[in-house]
Amino acid sequence: MTRRSVLAAVAAGLSFAVLAVDGASAQTMKSVAGAYTIAKTEAYGEKPRGQLILTAEGRYALVLRRGDLKPIAAGARVKGTPEENKMVVDGSIAHYGTYTIDDGGKAITFNVEGSTFPNWDGKPQKRPLKVSGDTLTYAVAAPSAGNKPGEVSWRRIRK
Repeated sequence: MTRRSVLAAVAAGLSFAVLAVDGASAQTMKSVAGAYTIAKTEAYGEKPRGQLILTAEGRYALVLRRGDLKPIAAGARVKGTPEENKMVVDGSIAHYGTYTIDDGGKAITFNVEGSTFPNWDGKPQKRPLKVSGDTLTYAVAAPSAGNKPGEVSWRRIRK
């Protein structure tokens, strides 16, 4: 082996070691792809319900709601009373579109194509991202309800 090839091998090994240490928490679209159930969010009460689907190709769908929503008395979604409609709007959010993993795996950006909060339509929502085991957590700086910033934690659904 020449001195140059030895140095190249050492450099490659060091690069891999740095990636293994520093990149251990670096996320990619492939590593976060999957189906998740809501684990925790203060904004939607003690027992929120919801799912987040992230595809490896960069598509997503998110539905999140309070666990204590009451049924609409009339039995039809479009026949709710003003109070029932307010309960649903105040207690839920859904959006879909594409997503990217940014900042070396430390942020997720939802590129919202459509939302039950139309103000988000066509606008990116970039959020700091942490993944620990099967839990994916991001911070929401400007929640759709206009309340204080908070974290949303999702737990990967395993078969």
